[in-house]
Amino acid sequence: MKILLQIPLSPFTGYGNDGIGLSRALMRWGCDVRISPTVVQPPLPEDISPLLTKPLEAPFDLIITHVDPAALNSSEEQQRSATAVVGWTMWEYSTLDNLPGRSLFSKKTKYLDAIYAYDEVSAGAIRTRFKRPVPIVQGGFEPERWPEVERDWNSDRFGFFMLGQLHERKDPFVAIEAFNELKHEEPDFGPAELHLKTTVPGLHKAMEQVYDKLRIHYDVWPEEVQKIFYSKQHVLLSPSRGEGKNMPALEFQSTGGIVIATDWGGHQQWLHRDYALPLDYVLRPVSPEFPTALNARASVEDLKSKMLWAFRHRAEAKQMGHLAAQVIPKLCSWDSVVERFFQKLPEALPDGRGAQLQQLAMAAKWGDQNGHDRY
Repeated sequence: MKILLQIPLSPFTGYGNDGIGLSRALMRWGCDVRISPTVVQPPLPEDISPLLTKPLEAPFDLIITHVDPAALNSSEEQQRSATAVVGWTMWEYSTLDNLPGRSLFSKKTKYLDAIYAYDEVSAGAIRTRFKRPVPIVQGGFEPERWPEVERDWNSDRFGFFMLGQLHERKDPFVAIEAFNELKHEEPDFGPAELHLKTTVPGLHKAMEQVYDKLRIHYDVWPEEVQKIFYSKQHVLLSPSRGEGKNMPALEFQSTGGIVIATDWGGHQQWLHRDYALPLDYVLRPVSPEFPTALNARASVEDLKSKMLWAFRHRAEAKQMGHLAAQVIPKLCSWDSVVERFFQKLPEALPDGRGAQLQQLAMAAKWGDQNGHDRY
């Protein structure tokens, strides 16, 4: 099965990492992958670099454009060069009203046969401006890079943390407020720490002098340092206003930690009470300028309750983390995601092309395109 991917390739961004993970999973599946990268940022993994040398010779069985919704684009030429052309994206608000270039969205996506969305919120927003199929398949991660670790759940210190680009949508000040109030209200909460690891401005180091055991990490870490950091923490806080997926949450759960996360948007695709702690919220307009574009506002009181539970019930929290390390890699790996992507093809392309491409995908997995055994 010959697939052209239009993707960013970068180890430093969410979509760029997704481009790498998706390419690898499709190659493991048995597809002939060609790439037309929208961005290339070195250093690229050695197994991805050779894709840059493969010619982009039509026809293709499938073109997948996996980019931010503002960058989704299609052309009549693409439509002629492939059996089908699909987009794949995420959006963290209830409508596309606050999307840059939103007035051009329908025109730019005119020649897409379908758009895969990461979650129900993304799908609902896209459907307001795109009238063809919008199946739901959330992107994945690479769990082999984040094996379960043996962390000390009974140590004197107890680590809560956030990690990522901690801007307004991530709502780090909800976590700071909950943490600070627990420090003043619960005497036994003293050993708790809150670490905020960010790569964007907005959290000043001087805050460490104001809030007891708050630490700000403003840096870009290599993966090995991030692994060590994960191993020292117990609970990831994600009182986010909206997520398409939340890569750090998947990585951390794969290592055996637990997550407290807003029960809305992309979180709902993997958030389960058996191994994570869903966080209550209300919906609010993103701004007065866009009153119909809603996102979540996590409850400080519910976050305090969940944090205190994890702090005081460490044996149960440890068991939840161990279960997360078993479930999340199987549920959210790129290999599992690609399988779901192909399963959804008849829904995405109900005119018969989806079933045809699904058969090609199965042939690619088990043999060549004539169905012969590759081995």
